[in-house]
Amino acid sequence: MANSFDYFDTTELDPFDFIAGTYQELIFTVLDSDSALVNLGASTCSVIFSPYGNYSYASLTVSGSDISVSASPVNQFTASISSSYTKELEGKYTMQPQIIDSAGKEFRPATCNVLIIGRNGG
Repeated sequence: MANSFDYFDTTELDPFDFIAGTYQELIFTVLDSDSALVNLGASTCSVIFSPYGNYSYASLTVSGSDISVSASPVNQFTASISSSYTKELEGKYTMQPQIIDSAGKEFRPATCNVLIIGRNGG
């Protein structure tokens, strides 16, 4: 059965930082507004990094084969961010997981700030 995320709570994720050009693995657990598991099996998931304050521009979108949706638990997906994806990035970004349900409806249920530290520490 396809799931709709109409009652999905928007939440803040914990901010984090990492050094540009390092591998990152991010695991997202998705719950609805009643704290029930959301089955992501029929959904397309991705993660979008935008320059801080500019949600309309994506500096990096992690999708396709870099995303794995778990069969158990059904409400979890993992984004694997290759070191090559971030080696040229530096500064403060806003990260948002993106879920597109089987009806094509897009949701960005959470957000957090991410500091990507340049390879030379700047």
